[in-house]
Amino acid sequence: MHVGESTKDYTLMAHASDEVDAAWEDLLSDFFTEVPYSYVASVGRLDTSIPSTNGGFIATYTFMHQLHCLKRLHHSYWPDRYFPNTTADQKADILEHNLHCLQMMLTAIKCHADPVPETIRWVEESPYPFGNRSSKHECVNWEVLMKEMKRKRVDPFTPGLLVHPIYGPALGEGRGTVLDEGFRLKFVVGGTTVKVGGE
Repeated sequence: MHVGESTKDYTLMAHASDEVDAAWEDLLSDFFTEVPYSYVASVGRLDTSIPSTNGGFIATYTFMHQLHCLKRLHHSYWPDRYFPNTTADQKADILEHNLHCLQMMLTAIKCHADPVPETIRWVEESPYPFGNRSSKHECVNWEVLMKEMKRKRVDPFTPGLLVHPIYGPALGEGRGTVLDEGFRLKFVVGGTTVKVGGE
């Protein structure tokens, strides 16, 4: 993987726009997936996990959660676009969620530290050295990974899939579900757009 030197090379970490929103939506469209019964049993979560319709369980992979966190942090630079008309309590919730996301990214970096050196260099525009951010990195095969994610994708809007034992269906109206304002900033359906009360 080659990391670009400037924002002109960025698709997702660019200035907010409809094109950037569509790119995030596409990237996170397979947020929920099905994991095997055997895995959930091996980690002792059979009694606390939500079953899928195919004998496995609904989950998201950590890297998708990390991408969600990057999306939130990116969006926090444009609060008027992504978090309009928020109350003081909601702003506190947003900050708390963003700090969680920063912590998750810190943990990810420490857990999977990329050891590729980034050399520094002199440039004519500055008396101080700049980092050379265009080092090559060895990565997973992203296309193969995302193809498998799509194959095992779980649509959270499937009727009867997400049914809380006390509150009933979480998304009773499918994609037309209108979220209660109190849950707007807490419930995440990956990159899938969900309607919110009053919008």
